[in-house]
Amino acid sequence: MQNTPMDQVRHVVQQAVEGDKRLNLRTLSRQLKKNDAYLHQFIYRGTPRQLPEDVRYRLASLLNVHESELRNPTDSPAAIPDTLAVTWLDIPASAGHGSIAPDQHEEAGQLIFDRSFLKQISHGRTDQLRLMPVKGDSMSPVLEDGDIILVDLADTNPSPLGIFVLFDGMGIMAKSVEIIPSSGTAGLIRIASANSHYTAYQRSLADITLIGRVVWFSRKLVRS
Repeated sequence: MQNTPMDQVRHVVQQAVEGDKRLNLRTLSRQLKKNDAYLHQFIYRGTPRQLPEDVRYRLASLLNVHESELRNPTDSPAAIPDTLAVTWLDIPASAGHGSIAPDQHEEAGQLIFDRSFLKQISHGRTDQLRLMPVKGDSMSPVLEDGDIILVDLADTNPSPLGIFVLFDGMGIMAKSVEIIPSSGTAGLIRIASANSHYTAYQRSLADITLIGRVVWFSRKLVRS
């Protein structure tokens, strides 16, 4: 039973959860690093009265709404940009020989990005973006050991060609992937490295898993 009048912020949260079958209050509370009943108590019991700023921004990212929709009209606008949290996967995409199975993905936190910046570099759903490190030199000089790549998990179509994180049965790696036209074999692709010391090879698309397209990377310019 609702014990407190539902204000606009609580209504937005409730409607967002009810409108997306993938969401529920318990899971969202856990993703906010709160107890399981945190959001239920916030909506239906009025506790806390207002969401703390860090919780509000994180919840807006999880619900894929603008942070202003979770701000009470009486609140002063925060002097910080509209942001989204992108999950960091604590596994390397080996630009060489991979060694980690795809079921070993571990989320190790999030990094905060400006929402408009993410939409400039990726036209897909921002909640499908993941960050991961590069290990190895087979994609050098395009990607170097230690680079951080932003991967769009929703883009697994190798047309047009591009750099993908993939699992080929042996490990997870970052490689250039393109469909071989008129090969006579349905779904035959070419997997190549930027480094000429590594040999390209062909595989059936059905025999590998394209995890996502690399849409952006960052690099440390000064190396110790």
